[in-house]
Amino acid sequence: MYTLTIPGEFFKVATLAGVLGLFRDERVQATETALISLDCDHVEASATTITRYNGKLAIRRAGTAAEVVASLFDEVREDWLSRYGVDPKPWQIRPAHWEELFGLFELARSPECFLSSSQIDAERVAARDSRRFFNLSSLLHDAAIERFGFGAGGPPAPSGGTNGRHEVHVAYALLCNEPLPEAVLDDYRTMDRSFRYDLEWAEPLLNVLELRGRLPAEKHRWVASVMRAAKQPITAGNVDAIVAAVSGLPSACSFVEVDDALFEAGILSVDALPPMFNEPASLGTPVNAFAARLRQILADSRRDRALDHADMERTQGRTTARRHRLEREMALLSHGRETFEWANRMAVALEQRDLSLLLEVLDTPDTRNRSSKRAIEEHYGVKLRSMNAKDRRRAIFALCGMDATAQAAWEAADAERKAAARKAEDTQYAKQAAQRAQYQRADGVVIDGATHVEDAIASGFREIRDWRKGASRQYVLVNPELGQARTLRAKDGTLDYARAMLERLAA
Repeated sequence: MYTLTIPGEFFKVATLAGVLGLFRDERVQATETALISLDCDHVEASATTITRYNGKLAIRRAGTAAEVVASLFDEVREDWLSRYGVDPKPWQIRPAHWEELFGLFELARSPECFLSSSQIDAERVAARDSRRFFNLSSLLHDAAIERFGFGAGGPPAPSGGTNGRHEVHVAYALLCNEPLPEAVLDDYRTMDRSFRYDLEWAEPLLNVLELRGRLPAEKHRWVASVMRAAKQPITAGNVDAIVAAVSGLPSACSFVEVDDALFEAGILSVDALPPMFNEPASLGTPVNAFAARLRQILADSRRDRALDHADMERTQGRTTARRHRLEREMALLSHGRETFEWANRMAVALEQRDLSLLLEVLDTPDTRNRSSKRAIEEHYGVKLRSMNAKDRRRAIFALCGMDATAQAAWEAADAERKAAARKAEDTQYAKQAAQRAQYQRADGVVIDGATHVEDAIASGFREIRDWRKGASRQYVLVNPELGQARTLRAKDGTLDYARAMLERLAA
């Protein structure tokens, strides 16, 4: 037994591995090394001392690295024998003692915390003389294999392969209703999250004894997952009903099958509707008969799509009966909550001949905005589907009372508007880029590139000239009358901004 003492407090641990674990305690870390003492009731271990290496607490013990490693694992082995007997199962070991053992494997990452530089150097020299490499990880692994029958990867796990996670072994022991020690169970019950990383299914087994050993592994995992997703606890009161509900399912069942079985048995119910469905919806008022019809078509279309999707997901086994029923109920209720907002917007656009919006919505492939096109076809008798792009566009203009000549005039004007908008946008972009550049005036004042261009043009510098200089091209703004020039650069936006400004002046 080791006793580590700091001013006003002491800690007792059974092994030197436990002492190393105490070094993570903030109270121990914060204590000056000279004020920490370590006593041991084993004569052979009494020579262990505490020091610091690069500011971190460390232990030092005489002997070779192999001897120190052997003593660390021997102490843990002796402690386990005294507590658990010969060859205990992993789930019989308390988690703190398990972590103490596996903490030794982490020493390979920081050997200085238990070996001195001279001990490490001696091992490297010996390894080199034997024409091999000194591998501390292998040394730790082999020492564990010799004493415990498993290494850093852990012992064989019921889930297959090996596993060093203690909770994996405890989870499967609970699943199989093994006689776990009460001390181990209590340790797990006091943890904030006792089972994580795909082991959440073991949580109900910890406190519901009646569930242990009742279900095959795969079926139990889905039952736990379904109940957790439904936010329903598994208790001693409902466990028998749950087991009976899924008894007819194959062991390799699915989430959907388990959810359906529990729903059919009345253990689970359909989820409550989202809060929005409990609040009144303001639908608005249609501005005309077309808006009323378009709103109806939109509501019907969205309802039908939602119902078809829910039915398809159910038919293909991707959703549960509970979710399917909820999705259908929401689709039917949403039908009555469809507002007149879009329908009124389209109706007003038609009345006001808002061709920009109408073309954006209606001059599209048949797969888009089908409800609006159908409503127009029904109400105005103008076909907009199953036709080529040119005829569809002509039909939209005809809907607004415009013949081919008026259409051409509108499109020409629209092209000019778009070109002007693009030009204004390009000018603004060039100005923003130029504003990030810096230029120094003749008087030494530093200004941004946009101001540099604006001041130059205002001063009569209105001609852009360029010439090649090596592999690059140089640009300037020139005032021919004064015979002076102001520098422009293509990369910082001043050239584009000067061109845009001069083009605007010319217009």
